[in-house]
Amino acid sequence: MFRNKSTNIILIITTLLFSVKWVLSFYFFKESLAVKIIFESVADGHFYYPHIKYLAFFELNNSLDPYVKNLKLMPIPYASIIFPAIFLKIFGFFGIIIIEFFAIFIFLLIFYKIFSYFFSKNESIFFSLFFFMIPTIIEITNLEGLPYLNLFQLEFYSLRIPRPLIPSLYFFSFIYLLVFMDKTVIFEKKRMAALGLILGFSLSSYYYFFTIEFLAFLFFLIYKFKFKIIKELFHNYKYFLISIFVFLITISPFIINLIYHESDVTERMGTFALTIEKKGKLIDYYFSQYFKLKFLLTLLLTILFVYFSNKKKVNNVKLINIFFIIFLSTIVSPVFFILISPRSGLVYNFNNLIFVWGFIFFTISSIILIKHYIKLNLKPLQINTLIFLLIGIYYLNFYLEKNQHFNNQNYKDRRIEFQKITDKLNNRKDIFTKNISLLTLDNKLMVWAILNEIKYLNLISGLLVPKTHDMIENDLVKNFKFLNLKEKDFLDFFKNKKSGWRFFNPNVGSFFSYRYKANSLNTYKGSTNFEPNIKEFILSSSPMYSQQSAIPNEEFSRLQRKFNEYKFINFREPEIIALEKLKPVTKNIVINRQNYSKLHDGNIYILYSKKNPIRNE
Repeated sequence: MFRNKSTNIILIITTLLFSVKWVLSFYFFKESLAVKIIFESVADGHFYYPHIKYLAFFELNNSLDPYVKNLKLMPIPYASIIFPAIFLKIFGFFGIIIIEFFAIFIFLLIFYKIFSYFFSKNESIFFSLFFFMIPTIIEITNLEGLPYLNLFQLEFYSLRIPRPLIPSLYFFSFIYLLVFMDKTVIFEKKRMAALGLILGFSLSSYYYFFTIEFLAFLFFLIYKFKFKIIKELFHNYKYFLISIFVFLITISPFIINLIYHESDVTERMGTFALTIEKKGKLIDYYFSQYFKLKFLLTLLLTILFVYFSNKKKVNNVKLINIFFIIFLSTIVSPVFFILISPRSGLVYNFNNLIFVWGFIFFTISSIILIKHYIKLNLKPLQINTLIFLLIGIYYLNFYLEKNQHFNNQNYKDRRIEFQKITDKLNNRKDIFTKNISLLTLDNKLMVWAILNEIKYLNLISGLLVPKTHDMIENDLVKNFKFLNLKEKDFLDFFKNKKSGWRFFNPNVGSFFSYRYKANSLNTYKGSTNFEPNIKEFILSSSPMYSQQSAIPNEEFSRLQRKFNEYKFINFREPEIIALEKLKPVTKNIVINRQNYSKLHDGNIYILYSKKNPIRNE
């Protein structure tokens, strides 16, 4: 335990918040740890476990293919997974669970430290817990259906690996550093070194935060020194050199990874060249948004909040000023980034951060103004009651979620069968599991296979391996033909489909991710050769629709030719075939029963094993 009483209270709260998820998981589902962490991951966080393993064991160019060697490196945001990788290396799969405990503790501690400069210790603990609970409060009150409020889990904080679990902690640390500097002094060796470290980790994990932090520190210096800023910069240049040095050391692994990475993977991650034309379109888009009445009124209201609070010398106004700087930086950051950067990725993330940190600004400002004018000072017993109430809400939300999953027969069957088929792979005596090749279209099974040292994967998501586009396509063609699927099955598998508010085919997303993203700013190779209804929708859609995808007609023609002309070369028949019955393509698959026997046939999965598996490769 810690000497500081408040830190011990935070540790107890952390233990309570952390334990409920895993206690309920172990109670409801009896399964291996590898399966449990996959299904208990927040959103699609499990998809990043292979990246964590690659970094933990320095396997950044593993092809998972017996015929493909010497690939370039897998591009990874190393700073966002370095700590999960260390924990995985030391503690195995338990490390993925343990990192959640430390993440919750650090979140609460950082916000406690921020608030402790302005409020009592008990109030600071309560507010740190309250801000951790914001996504849960939104969820349990069914407010996530309201515009933008659903962004909080992904853009403010949740336990999703890698983001926001780790990168957001760097960002919160930056905010704490600003508060600390504002309360003490700015130019001191350790503080400027810490600034360089945080900026380096942010750039190496989530460059959106880095852009905001860079601007926020610049605005912070203007706020502190006003017209004397140039003089202060020259006078304290040595401290900036320290910060720059630490920053360069911190980002060096990231830069090395970028130099030697496979560029096709970064294309599948959604990056694209910011040409002059695209810069112009994006800046036009942002200015059109900035001049909308709703945004102007919001910005005016924030400025009035800040002006009024400073004019009336409201208690703790400095905290309002710091969070206004953060909010203002989120507004400026997209245009600043577009102007200076040669490439970009998912630009909509900037938009999400503007809303989230605008909401946080108004929340903190409202708390401070209410406390100042109402003189609301809760007694320790009242604060402790509120803390237990929040923890109770957190527990109730988790119980309802787990109970809903347990009563969902499809989810229950999938999870139970997933455990059964992975048990069969681990326990069969006639197969050397570590040397087998697995063929599956299920992303969770791909992740499980990589985590459990399955040596080869006949098919693999384009975001899990540093293969080129051509290699991924060849794998698909070979394995579709092996499964006795026809040209029509292959093309239908990637057919452009309307799903909700966008065009999106999950099969395209699985193997090619953002390669075929389609909106008014970007289409594949600038093509507009789509079916009329698709073309009209795409060209009129927002440039922020980065999660929309559509394959042009000429690309379908190319894939069709490849399927018809491709010859079987360097193909290894899989020892294990695992198929989802619910996938439409599965009903057309024909397995050669002379070579394969059925190991499992359930409601969700069907599993085949080769009768004479290859034992050594």
